Amino acid sequence: MKNIRELNSEDEKKLNPQDYYYLMELDDLISDSFKGDRAGYNSPIFLEIESGNVVELSLVSCWLSSIPHIVFEFKELKILYLNRNEIKNIPESIEKLTSLEVLSLSDNKIGSFPESLTKVTSLQNLNLANNIIASLPSSIGNLKQLSHLALNNNRLKRLPESIGGLKSLKTFYLNDNDLNILPEGFGSLKNLKETSIRNNRLKTIPASIGNLKSLSFFSLANNSLEQLPTTIGGMVSLRSLWLDGNRLKELPDSIGELKSLKKIQLKGNPLKSIPDALLKDNISIV
Repeated sequence: MKNIRELNSEDEKKLNPQDYYYLMELDDLISDSFKGDRAGYNSPIFLEIESGNVVELSLVSCWLSSIPHIVFEFKELKILYLNRNEIKNIPESIEKLTSLEVLSLSDNKIGSFPESLTKVTSLQNLNLANNIIASLPSSIGNLKQLSHLALNNNRLKRLPESIGGLKSLKTFYLNDNDLNILPEGFGSLKNLKETSIRNNRLKTIPASIGNLKSLSFFSLANNSLEQLPTTIGGMVSLRSLWLDGNRLKELPDSIGELKSLKKIQLKGNPLKSIPDALLKDNISIV
């Protein structure tokens, strides 16, 4: 990506006049909000141009308390980074970005996941980690193309049943929330390959978890799990299972059906015994 200050006359010729105008306006807005010595100001705006349009825009660490309205005027925008700002909400105007594929808003102060964001059905990668989001809208299942979702370190207490509508999801991170239950719909994430839900308050997980045939990495460390469903043996691709720091006294015999398992972490549980099926040379038990 190029810094906005690195744009030359050739770049300006490539850009459509409207996008160029919006860029200059955005640069003025951010430079005006700069906290510090103006003489030492270096623009934090980076971008990529394709076919005369701005298709990628990075506004990381720009001292923003809200998303500038100008951002929603870049009609062909595919990638938008707004990490490490002080943004408190995502406006309804986000739905104007109908080509957006990647949106990263980690390390802000966002308090809610707006329904308007679920109308951006082109999204493939969404990062909202390190915010203060307490709930997800039921319409989240509309994001059918989403393959990566990061919601680490928020304030989520539960997930809507409709989470199972994210049929393309491959990686899902939910560490450091307040989740005390997972919906049955979680087991409908049939393309999920990696998920981590450590440091939550889960006491159990749904039986539908056995439907996750593609899952290879699963972390449930540091929860309050007291038992596992017998269906866990259905996760035939699972290679790594982290269960450390829970309240498990026993494991279901079906855990021995995890034919792809290479590593299981069990420390910090009051286990009475470990199933013989796990005591194999090819399985590392920690």
